[in-house]
Amino acid sequence: MSAKEDLAGVNQRLGGLFKAEKQTMMAFNSLTEAAMRPGKLSPAVKELAAVAIAVSKGCEDCIVYHVAAARKHGATREELLEMLAVAIELSGGPGVVYAAKAVKIFDELA
Repeated sequence: MSAKEDLAGVNQRLGGLFKAEKQTMMAFNSLTEAAMRPGKLSPAVKELAAVAIAVSKGCEDCIVYHVAAARKHGATREELLEMLAVAIELSGGPGVVYAAKAVKIFDELA
């Protein structure tokens, strides 16, 4: 499955959950908007941090979602690689596996 197909699947599942539990998902969406708003850190840097956390947690859907969002906000491959180095440092071998997936997804979404 391609990264674009993976992203479409993530978005479809999130849309289904939104329809099933609108109040909770609206609250979560507000939290996301507040956390990702521009401030001292750009939205791109915040999305890259989210990728690093997703890599360390091993959440493939989160990796797909936040890599796409980071690209949308102008994050570069080099910035992704630097952030993934931090994720690998904190999560060891499993982080390496998920970091490689993040790079593959970034490249496929180009």
